[in-house]
Amino acid sequence: MDELSEGYLRIKAERVTQLLDLVGELSLSATTVIQHPRVRELEELDGALHRLENLIRELQTLSSGLRLVSIGTVLKRMQRLVRDLSHQTGKSLELIIEGGEVQVDKSLVDQLHDPLVHLIRNAVDHGIEPPDERMAAGKPPTGRITLTAVQRGREVHITVADDGRGLNRQAILERAREMRLVAPDEEPDDQTVWRYIFHSGLSTVYQVSSLSGRGVGLDVVQATIRALQGRVLVDTSPGRGTWITLCIPITLAFLDSLVTGLRGRLYAIPIDVVREIIKPSENQVVRNTADNSETIRVRDELIPVRRLSRFYNEAGSERPLAEQMLVLVNTTDGPVGIPMDEIIGQQSVTVKPLQGLSSSVRGGAAYALLESGEVAIVLDCEQVGK
Repeated sequence: MDELSEGYLRIKAERVTQLLDLVGELSLSATTVIQHPRVRELEELDGALHRLENLIRELQTLSSGLRLVSIGTVLKRMQRLVRDLSHQTGKSLELIIEGGEVQVDKSLVDQLHDPLVHLIRNAVDHGIEPPDERMAAGKPPTGRITLTAVQRGREVHITVADDGRGLNRQAILERAREMRLVAPDEEPDDQTVWRYIFHSGLSTVYQVSSLSGRGVGLDVVQATIRALQGRVLVDTSPGRGTWITLCIPITLAFLDSLVTGLRGRLYAIPIDVVREIIKPSENQVVRNTADNSETIRVRDELIPVRRLSRFYNEAGSERPLAEQMLVLVNTTDGPVGIPMDEIIGQQSVTVKPLQGLSSSVRGGAAYALLESGEVAIVLDCEQVGK
């Protein structure tokens, strides 16, 4: 049936992107007018201004939705990969896809292909056993890989699961010790060990094959997902398999964020990772004189503090924590406290990628256009929290 008769129009993705840019500019211009002191004095305009703000928010939501596409387009492309890997390895493989109708920003979908390829290749090579080994373990000879996409709030979770042997904790830990990622006498918890597999150069396979053994792949997954302002979760069970979940925002066009200020610079923190904001007292601060690190005691929980000045190699003139506001954010390594001089407030900001010289900004995920017309760095809290 002809698309026009069904009420559909084909529009180039770049035109939708241009529309999003214009909506962002409209929002900034309208906010400048709305916040102007003289306009605020005109009480008869209160209703019109409130209506204008609501219309702009609706326009942002509608326009960002135009760029949403079904994630099944990239998930189905993995079917051929699995068939090729089956022939290449001699392993019998089955791919199951669930949740292909979930919608994500097209700009994000385009960047999911390589991470999914790396995860599936890794699952086939490291996780799924040969048919005879599977049958000896009481498993069906055909290994199963499941790709699942579900929407959870403002995020989409894409899980790559296999029913293989699971991660080898001891092998990963020994390799991490060889690479001096962990001290010889240190015994990290399971989640810390699983995160080592995303470290560049770490591989428990010493024989290089066409699939693995080079120590590259999963570090690319971590870097790509972080660039999309997402995170990676790992779960595994010996003999039952491994589940790796990529958590990404539905869209990056507009971001609800907490806008903060520090030493004359502006930072936007994604509101979804903000746990709480506190004004610490001096007796809550715990200092380690050995490495000059700081932690904050919050309701019997010790939370590490990460000062941006040290992160940017600008240590030396930091204010005491008791004189600052502390933004507690959630990361995959646990909560982290980031000191700020001021909390400006919550804003829906227009997000743009870091490009050119700004692409090397440490801890920056993107830049945000604020209601005031100023520019803020969108913090990558995962990177800052390391």
